[in-house]
Order: sequence, then C-alpha cells, then structure tokens
Amino acid sequence: MALVMAGIGLRRLLERQMAKRKRTPIEYAVLATIGFFVAAIIKYPNRAFLTRARPDLKARGQDAPGLPLIGNLGGFIEHREDPLLYLHQIFQEHGDVVNHPSLHNELSLDFVWTRSITMPIFGRAILLNRPEFMEHILKTNFENYVKGDLVRWNLSDIFGRGIFVADHEEWRFHRKTASNIFTTKLYRSLVEGAFKSSAEDFSTVLDRAIAAEMPVDLQDKFLKLTLDAFGKLTFGLEFKALLNEEGPNEFGDAFDFLNSAAEFRMLNPFWFITDRIIPGRWKKHWGCISILDEYAAKAVRDRRAETPEKATTRTRDLLDHFITYKSEDGTMLTDRELRDVFVNFMMYVFLLHSFHSKVSYRSEANELLTSVLWCNIFPWSWLELDATRRRRL
Repeated sequence: MALVMAGIGLRRLLERQMAKRKRTPIEYAVLATIGFFVAAIIKYPNRAFLTRARPDLKARGQDAPGLPLIGNLGGFIEHREDPLLYLHQIFQEHGDVVNHPSLHNELSLDFVWTRSITMPIFGRAILLNRPEFMEHILKTNFENYVKGDLVRWNLSDIFGRGIFVADHEEWRFHRKTASNIFTTKLYRSLVEGAFKSSAEDFSTVLDRAIAAEMPVDLQDKFLKLTLDAFGKLTFGLEFKALLNEEGPNEFGDAFDFLNSAAEFRMLNPFWFITDRIIPGRWKKHWGCISILDEYAAKAVRDRRAETPEKATTRTRDLLDHFITYKSEDGTMLTDRELRDVFVNFMMYVFLLHSFHSKVSYRSEANELLTSVLWCNIFPWSWLELDATRRRRL
C-alpha cells in the first residue's frame, strides 16, 4: 500500500512539473527513467527484475523474499566471504520442513526441504536441503537437469568445455573417458607415488620450522601439499610449492585466483561489469588463464615429444592415460581437451579438499592453534582448549 501511495504521489508531482514549462529532452529522459524504476519497484517489490512471480511457492512458505529489483543479491553481497552460511541462514529463518504434495509421487517424500531465491540475470533458483533431492537430480532423473547456457557463459573461459560445464553427449563423453581410465588399481598406484614424494617435502618443511622455532601455517602447507601431489598425479608437473617458501608460486597463485573467480561469478550476476571496473582484475584474470594454458600446453607438448626410453624411467600419471585414450571411433583427445581435463580435475580436487568434513575453517584453526601455543606458557589454558573442543562437538 505504501508503494502504491508513493507512486500516486510521484505521478502527481511529475504532472505538476511537466505542466509548468517546456522540458528539454534530457529532462524527459530523466523523468521517464524515474517513472520506469518506480513502476518496476511496484511490480517487483520483493524479487529480482524480470523474474516471474511464484504464488505457489509463496503459499507454501518456500519463497525467501528479497529486495525490490535485486531480489536476494544483497544477502549474497553481505555474506560474500561465506555464501554457504547465508544459504544455511535462509533455511533457518524460513524453516526447513514444508509440505509439498506435488512431488510426493515423484520422490516418495512426505516433506521436502526447499527454498526459492531470485537474483538479477540469474533468475530464480530453487535451493535443496535434502539428500533425497540430490539423488533425484544427480542420479534418478539426471537427464532432466542441465547446467545450461548460463553456467557455460559464466565459467567456460576457465573450464573450457570440460565436464563442469558440459551437458548431454559432451558430458557423457567426459564421464565415459574418466570412468574407463579411473580404476581402483590405477588410482592407488598414482596416489601412492605422488603423495609419497609430497609427504617427504612436507616433512622437510616441518623440520625446518622446528629447527628455526618458527610457527607453521598448516592450512597453507596442506593446500600446497595438495597442489604438489596432484600436479604430479595429473600432468607430472613439479610445482615444488611446499619447498618454495620465499618466492612466488606462479601456478598456485593463478589457480587459487581462478578458483575464487569461479565462485565469485556464480554469486555475482554482474561479474562481467565488476571484473572490468575493479582495477587490474580483468587483466589478472586472463593472465592467470594464460598461465594455466601454458603449463598444460608445455606438459602435453613435452609428453608427446618424449621417447619410449625416457617414459620408462619415470612414474606414470593421468596424462599418460588420457593422451593415449581412444574413443569408440578411434579419435584421440586434442591438446585443448587435455587442457580442459587437467583444469577440471584440479578444480574438482580442491573443491573436495575445501568441502571435506575434516577441513576446518581458518578461524577455527587459528582459535585452536592459538590455544595450543598459550598452553605451552600457561598450563591452565588447557581448560580453555577443552571448552573450545566441547563447543565444536
């Protein structure tokens, strides 16, 4: 009602102003723009611009209301450092268990946990909070759900045409290729060799820190260990990120930046504008992509030029299997497809690493490690540490 009254008042004000004297084209354009925004706010009072109203979701209490024209974008901006926490808060504030009879026959559920949000350009998104739904989408009715043009538009410059942005036949090709290569025996042999070498480097880093009586950032070192190990595991690349403590890690820094950029794009519908406005970001983005391309191209080029005698003297990696893989029609993967396989696999590994239940947030690690350091000085701090542990449990 307040918006309607405001609109009526604004219209009367505009009528009085236009009746006073002849307006310039610029003034007419400004007035028309103001009128357009007022009308848009009235039409989209709690959802993103151009999104369709869903009274069915609202009636079931599944529609999380947002702001006029931008929908729930404001919440993601506010919680950009931890978007998953924001999604969790949406479920907490608006409730989880909702009666949803329309899906009973399809999913055999008495209740479902879903929420709907809207964002400009991205449109409406349905949030799921039940394992049964994930199984339905990823397994039972997988063909019905696609990543679509929006995901490819957001991420294709990073992932190429890899499995993360592929649909239908293209996805099946990547999936079949990976499934034919990834056997338990092969994976065990690859991981054993790669991680043994990286673990030795990690031990060297710890020995140095002990000798120098210096603290160790375990999260940083474990991420570097993962990067080193999977660099060997995938393309046989020697990053030596663990041992290179002083100098810059070109590949690791580029990979970390693009990993963050991919997440940022899925939360920011205006990334194609902000990436160009933020000084240096657009140039850095494409510079990081060039670094990934150069590393992948060099690895493929060196491997194709490798002699059989040299190949027998080193540990086999995934590139050996992908580069010799032939599809049913006899075609082999191109250099660009091998690059996409490499980037998608590395991104997937780091995604699992960050989502693993045993990987703590940096703040939690700092809290516990700080308590441990204080315990070396003040014995009674163990009580505080034990209290912290109990709170987490």
